Amino acid sequence: MDTNRLINSLADMANFVMVVEEGGFSAASRKLGVTPSAVSRQVTRLEQSLGVKLLERTTRKMDLSVAGRPIYELCRTMLDSAKEVVTVSTITSEPEGLLRIAAPKAVAKVLLEPILISFALRYPKIKLQVKVTDYIVDPIHNEVDIVVTLEPDPIPGLIAKALGEVKIILCASPDYLEQYGAVTQPKDLQQHSCITLGESANDGLLQLQKGSVVHKVSVSGRFSANHSQMRLNAVIGGLGIGLLPDFVAAQALKKGRIVPVLEAWKIKHNYQGIVRLQYAQSKFIPERVKLLVAFLVDNYPK
Repeated sequence: MDTNRLINSLADMANFVMVVEEGGFSAASRKLGVTPSAVSRQVTRLEQSLGVKLLERTTRKMDLSVAGRPIYELCRTMLDSAKEVVTVSTITSEPEGLLRIAAPKAVAKVLLEPILISFALRYPKIKLQVKVTDYIVDPIHNEVDIVVTLEPDPIPGLIAKALGEVKIILCASPDYLEQYGAVTQPKDLQQHSCITLGESANDGLLQLQKGSVVHKVSVSGRFSANHSQMRLNAVIGGLGIGLLPDFVAAQALKKGRIVPVLEAWKIKHNYQGIVRLQYAQSKFIPERVKLLVAFLVDNYPK
């Protein structure tokens, strides 16, 4: 494609991105302030110019074609770069702009919140938008600049920087153990009230490992909660032996309000792994993204 044709196609590429991200021609047209037919014509013109079908259209829905997905991602990068050109053209001595970050609930509240507040105070012209969710977020399609994940493996195709590791541990209050007895081996848990997440039937089946020895233990209790702070409070209150992220339990352990149980055993659990910062690869990564990444890496609790 020659330069003149490329320049003429830039607006069509931007509209194509809008159609994909808004989920259709009508929604995109409302945001762009034009008619749906005008948006449709631009996408068709882009398809003809590139010689590929970008969208699979039916009466009920619209999806990217196989060829359309990589083209969409390149067009998305182009649009992001164009936004950065506008930002750079009005740059001051201080970094500015919107930064969107998504992170799991407990990690966001306990580990990231104080760092993000410090960052916001340090860079007053940068706007921070925090999305707290335990679901994996796609930074490209969900318009998020940085995703914090808690998974064994990074999301493919993204830049990843490890911050630290989260482990799930078993804890109880000293008073509870004094009243109901110590736990010296996994099978002892069956005689105790255990505080689990309660998200599925499998939450009552714990798998513990020490070296090559693996034990599966069915546990039960009269309190469950899929909120780590609530489980911590229940453990402190003496309701039983609870599953907790190590960083949530840290202060209570330090103060002696709770104690570890079966400390030598590793628990298999979904909500543990490497805490990573992840963001889209690009030849031009916004300065504010670089600043936040560096700030989180430097200030993450060691």
